[in-house]
Amino acid sequence: MTTTVLDPYAYPPIGMNREAAARYVGVTVTVFDMLVMTGWFPKAKDLGGMAVWDRIELEAAFRSSTADDQATSKKPSGTLMSEDHPGYHNVYTPDTLAERWKCSRNLVRNLIQRKELEAVRYGPKMLRITAAAVIAYEQANLVAPCR
Repeated sequence: MTTTVLDPYAYPPIGMNREAAARYVGVTVTVFDMLVMTGWFPKAKDLGGMAVWDRIELEAAFRSSTADDQATSKKPSGTLMSEDHPGYHNVYTPDTLAERWKCSRNLVRNLIQRKELEAVRYGPKMLRITAAAVIAYEQANLVAPCR
């Protein structure tokens, strides 16, 4: 018979995965991702290919934002449109960018894989592309219309 030794100390984890971090601050994973991309919460640390958030940094970011700060800051106000880049969303998924460009999501993923388009990777599958990266790619690959 195997006996399991329980840790006698009760302490919170110092690092959390995406789902645990979102749960810790009391929001859904989707909202958490948006808040990280827009700067409300710190980005994850890469620990051996895993995205891990520091609990203390999350708490500090959470505590530093008050209701007054939220009313006067440029942080998310419910809209996903970029204030810095009119006509663009703050972040795109491969699917939403493919819709914008009227192409397949595989083309967008291939551009990211070939490092022609900059993207942020959360975990093994989730990709997000910033408005700045979209604008840079569009300007660098502008094609003149045929006459």
